Amino acid sequence: MNKNSYALIVILLGSFLLCIFYSFFYRIHPVVDAKAYDRIGWNLAQGFGFREDANVSYEFDHAITRAGPGYEFFLAGLYRMFGHRYEPVWIAQALLHALSVFFLYCIARRTFREQGESIGLVAASLFAFWPDLIEISAMLMTETLYLFFTILVVYFFVRAYEKSENKFLAAVLGITTGLAILTRPPILLFAPVFIFFYCQKRQFKPLILYSSLLILSLAPWTIRNYLIYHEPVFTTMIGDYNLWLGNTLQSDGGQYNLPYNPLNAYVDQYGFFGLKEKARAEFWGFVFGHPLVFFKLCLIRFIRYFSLIRPMGFWFYQSGFPQLAFVASSLVWIAGVFVTGFLGMFTIMKEKVKNAQSYLIALALTAPILLLPTVVQSRYRFQIYPFMVLFAGYAFVVGVRKSGWQRNALFTIVFFFFVSVSDVLMNVGIIADRIGNFLNLLY
Repeated sequence: MNKNSYALIVILLGSFLLCIFYSFFYRIHPVVDAKAYDRIGWNLAQGFGFREDANVSYEFDHAITRAGPGYEFFLAGLYRMFGHRYEPVWIAQALLHALSVFFLYCIARRTFREQGESIGLVAASLFAFWPDLIEISAMLMTETLYLFFTILVVYFFVRAYEKSENKFLAAVLGITTGLAILTRPPILLFAPVFIFFYCQKRQFKPLILYSSLLILSLAPWTIRNYLIYHEPVFTTMIGDYNLWLGNTLQSDGGQYNLPYNPLNAYVDQYGFFGLKEKARAEFWGFVFGHPLVFFKLCLIRFIRYFSLIRPMGFWFYQSGFPQLAFVASSLVWIAGVFVTGFLGMFTIMKEKVKNAQSYLIALALTAPILLLPTVVQSRYRFQIYPFMVLFAGYAFVVGVRKSGWQRNALFTIVFFFFVSVSDVLMNVGIIADRIGNFLNLLY
């Protein structure tokens, strides 16, 4: 083995052990979304079906508004094997995080022919030790599994890019895309990019195979949902939930957190029958009734998505100096990776490359699309993280040697500066409260 192989082993082992240590040190108990996933997973393991509350019928149970069902079935499998214990989940998610790091390295090696191994090691290191990703692996949240499938989809696409005529790779890509969509829906926007790729290469048999396997992987769950709710639901109704509640006169760009929830009131009366139609009617009524407010909310969500002042460290299980340290490290990672990631992406775009790198950019740009009309939270940005570390690795290793990189860097810094300052100005009160809480610890 060469020195790069040893370095990769150290990164993989380090990321795995750090996730394990963090999980077993904090032993985070599930609350809110994690609590719901836990309940659904345990109900599945016991044979009660995909329900958050085993005593409520499917039509009135809120499980259908949770992201999934992939993660809940993942939990159910572990619970069936090891019982209702969280330690096996933490270990499995630590392994998934390490595997995600490994496949990122493989993607870089295949995508960047110029110093691909070095770019891969930088990208792997940034992803492996990103505080947000270490933290989320210690929680019963969908993101670790979701990111693993996201990266696996990109890996198989890069392989398919090299051999577009290969039917086996097309089939595997279709199945993996389906599994990723069943974990969290935004990966759905990868499909048009892949379809365009096969059409551009005029590889119609692999295209048919990819599309067929993607549809077949989604079909059983879609049919199940149709039989229960009498309308097509590919994964869950979380998108419809956010579409409605993310666009009201009381919305602030994030999750709906007011005492009165109109969607819950609707469901209490009618169940989840007709929710998709009702949610979309409410959405379009808001868009045409309050177009300027809708535009403002989209702009707020854009700022939230690209702001560098949105760390992942304000969770219930931490307080005081440990939380301050985590928030600071999260901010450093977000600022560093987003700025260098966009610098790398702009450098590639300027060179007008026509290879797999251009498709990576297209896939990265799909990440915010479904969120801008709905809601944006810090962890909802995770889909763009794998691409950012790849582009950051390119910027560190190759981009700084390209002519004009200083101009690209200045443009990138100015963009993120104005976005982040705008976010600060819109949230002065919240930021002041959190800073005040930290300062109180000093006195």
